[in-house]
Amino acid sequence: MLIFGHSLINMQKFSHYENIFIKANVNCFDYNEQNIKSAKEEKIDFAIYAKNEEEILLSNALGAKYILIEDENLAKIASKMAEFYMFDSKILFLLDTFKNNLKKAYELSVDGVCLKSYIG
Repeated sequence: MLIFGHSLINMQKFSHYENIFIKANVNCFDYNEQNIKSAKEEKIDFAIYAKNEEEILLSNALGAKYILIEDENLAKIASKMAEFYMFDSKILFLLDTFKNNLKKAYELSVDGVCLKSYIG
């Protein structure tokens, strides 16, 4: 399981995209095809906050490194999609805290977790 945001685990940094890409980070934004196009043109790693099944499928097809999901039901659906279609994108379940949530992430069969506070 990938774990982003734990103080003892060194992982690539995440940042909210705000009209300027940070090349060293994974740039996170809501599904937006213009932002995706720009990130791909600039060869920037990006993650999409997916809100529904269509955004999950398109985010993977369009090259998102990570698909960020806050809703448990949607995370479970996304993990099944990722397994069935052998996604390149990794499904990350967004958490407020790790406490008592890693088991839930395992039960959802997601690729990993990310603390919301880790996304700067």
